Amino acid sequence: MVREQQPWLDVPYAEKDEARAAGARWDWRAKRWYAPRPGMAELERWLPVPRPAPDAAAGDRPLHSPGPGAAQEAAAQGDVGDDSRRAGAEGEVRLAEALRGLTEPTVLARLTRRRPPWRVLHAVPVGIGRRDVDHVLLGPPGVVTVTTAHHAGRLVRVDGDHLTVDRLPTAHVPRARAEAERAGRLLAAARGGGDEAVPPVTAALAVVAASVTTAVGGHLPGGVLVATPARLPRLVTALPAVLADVEIDELYAVARRLSTWTREV
Repeated sequence: MVREQQPWLDVPYAEKDEARAAGARWDWRAKRWYAPRPGMAELERWLPVPRPAPDAAAGDRPLHSPGPGAAQEAAAQGDVGDDSRRAGAEGEVRLAEALRGLTEPTVLARLTRRRPPWRVLHAVPVGIGRRDVDHVLLGPPGVVTVTTAHHAGRLVRVDGDHLTVDRLPTAHVPRARAEAERAGRLLAAARGGGDEAVPPVTAALAVVAASVTTAVGGHLPGGVLVATPARLPRLVTALPAVLADVEIDELYAVARRLSTWTREV
């Protein structure tokens, strides 16, 4: 079964053994502890304290930074050895925190006892091997596949499918689009249908960088959302709704099965 979005925990390094005994688990990609399921009373003491939303000057600062023991724990796990890996881990934490907002109920949802319409899956394996889709979102607009590009401190410019990092070309946009198209085919095959079973799929590229701007006189790529982690949820929720709750539930049940993603199409 593919792992879905779960609550992050702020566990000091000195308390890691106690947290593990209480049921906490370690996410090697984000370099952070998390609860395997929401509502675990024994882990409440390590839940992050909500902070005020960042103002405009705060830019893309993450809502919650990694727990105070993340660096020590990562070193103990042997996962911190170079700056690029640390930057990638920080980017994954930033994106996961931003996506968490999609699965948390609003005040109105709590009052009406309506569940959040979004579901989030992480590190979805695709095919045979070590390839995966970084994140798969399922909600009213259908499916959104999220590809993460880590370029901390770099300047990123977009002009259609042409995305550059410090003026060097990349293949990020076509790759994100190809991942979305393949996800649509895999989900359709798992649903036992042909083209008519392909759900609405949108590609998204979450770019961890100093800035992400559109080139002068340029335009955004067709069919691919490009944004920093903090801005991506706003673009996703602005997509037109095409699925009802029952359709989202049906699609989510298919997407959670590992066999859906590991077949060849």
